[in-house]
Amino acid sequence: MLVNNIETSYSYVLLHQSLQGDNITQSSRINIGEYTLYHSQDMDVIKYEENNTQLILFGYMLDIRNGDLTDTEILKSLSVSDDIDRALDYINGRYVLIVNKEGSAEVYTDASALLPINYAEEHKVISSHDILIEEVMKQNNIEVKPLRDELKGSFDFTRYESIFKFNPSLKLNLSTWKFKRYYPDQEIVPKSIDLVIKELEVYFIEMIKWLKNSQKEIILTLTGGYDSRVSMALTNSFSEKVEYITYLHPNLARLSERAQEVYDIDMYVTKTIGTNLNVNHTMVDLADYNLQGEERKNALKTLQTAHSFSLIDYFRNERKFNKALHIKSTVYGMGKSDFPLKKNHKPDTFEEMSEFIHGVSKEAVKLPNYEALVNEYYKRNLHNEGVGKGRHYFEIFHLESRMGNWHSNVTQETDPELLDFIFVNTRRIIDLLQSPSIQERKDKVLYKTLINKYWPSLLFIGVNEKTINVDYQKIGLNNEYINGLKIYELNQLALTKNEDGSFIIKPESELVGPQNQYVFKAKNNTHEPKILNLKSTFNKENGRKYINVKIMKLDNKTYKSIDVVDLYEGYVVTLEPFQELMIRIDYNHVFEKSSWQQAGRIKISDI
Repeated sequence: MLVNNIETSYSYVLLHQSLQGDNITQSSRINIGEYTLYHSQDMDVIKYEENNTQLILFGYMLDIRNGDLTDTEILKSLSVSDDIDRALDYINGRYVLIVNKEGSAEVYTDASALLPINYAEEHKVISSHDILIEEVMKQNNIEVKPLRDELKGSFDFTRYESIFKFNPSLKLNLSTWKFKRYYPDQEIVPKSIDLVIKELEVYFIEMIKWLKNSQKEIILTLTGGYDSRVSMALTNSFSEKVEYITYLHPNLARLSERAQEVYDIDMYVTKTIGTNLNVNHTMVDLADYNLQGEERKNALKTLQTAHSFSLIDYFRNERKFNKALHIKSTVYGMGKSDFPLKKNHKPDTFEEMSEFIHGVSKEAVKLPNYEALVNEYYKRNLHNEGVGKGRHYFEIFHLESRMGNWHSNVTQETDPELLDFIFVNTRRIIDLLQSPSIQERKDKVLYKTLINKYWPSLLFIGVNEKTINVDYQKIGLNNEYINGLKIYELNQLALTKNEDGSFIIKPESELVGPQNQYVFKAKNNTHEPKILNLKSTFNKENGRKYINVKIMKLDNKTYKSIDVVDLYEGYVVTLEPFQELMIRIDYNHVFEKSSWQQAGRIKISDI
């Protein structure tokens, strides 16, 4: 598509009739009420019309509840839905959707705006590329000023003042040009890992089916971390269809010593996976590729990022891909609580929320009007206090700014060579990723469990480390999480949870004695002190001196020794934030009766 002399592929412009669009050529047109929609010939567009309802889809969709449905069948189902907002919670893909019902049109995006979308509110223009809006306005004698460099790619900024990125959690009414927030719409419900896995399995079955049925080439970007490892695990049943690709850095000398160390580990991990799991693994040396001449000039002009021109050259000119499916793992960040645990776990006020804004340059933060810029961002994107409805604001900002802005700019670089696919790019699944406790998310328990379920051998190759291991204790799958208390070691002890949040530890075998070491270790993984009430269940005086309980805070290495009979009266331990506790149960004699196993029970409550 050409707008003035700017040529773009996989592009579109939605223009209000008050503006001239004569300079938009080499494109197809669709009329939508007061608007004209222009799109390039290579853009995937499907139009569905029935009973005064018009739905127009850019990109592609898949329903995570039924992988057999086509794009058209999904549009048909949406056209008769009583609540499109919530129906879209289950639609994965990379798309922009326009729903025109009885003359009222609304614009939606996929859950993270994988397909780029920019807008200029004052003049009612929407486009895939910010420069296309600038060119349209230029033809209409409307001045567009460039944005100062410190702000580009941050918040919802593009390269121009008054042109912004479309927030994926909002929908836009084209008649009123008013945005409405429709995610999140309800308080999040905390869930156990088991319940999350149970629901995710239903959706993964359908998405795997959809990918198996696809006639497109499929690649997966493989790195040494957990996120891409989860994506790879989910491709196990059709791995013969997938090419796993790892990129070699084009200039290691530019990396810091620590960055080179991380890169070296990445190379070890990915090579080990490729060698040991018998998959089609390609290592791409990016130093061999780069855009040149007119291609480079055009990319610098039309794209909002220069993330990796070598990738464009490789996929376009070397591999000659055309709309291959590219399995990425970026949205997995929504389930990692990737902020220091010492920070606020429930930021609800604007002041608290602002502490979790990230991806903004140091230069921008130093601007004298920075606070005003933050407030304007909140206002534009309908961020009220408590906007997350129980979800942490770090994740809300990550989804709507880092994914909806920076990441969508990156995905545009390889259009139309690659069409990005992310297993977790639906609002329903994004909610599930945020449902476990912050401590579990920090420890990536869900992701480790998914890898263990779908491709267990991937756990045995070290994640971000040069090791091969089969140590489930080290991996962390045996950890327990109870109200912010992380239990990471149970040596020869069994743990039973009670409905009131308390739990009991006791020797796991009836044969007890000094030949065994009974150890319990836990950590307060919250930013507030935690008071624990320890109590034995054994108070027989003739049982004194047979069982001794040692209680130690691991940071000071001193311990309290209590006879199990005295512990019946209870003992209170206060754990400061991130402080660790060890309890050791010592038997002075060997006993074979279950009553002595029961005598070693300790109840921990008031957590």
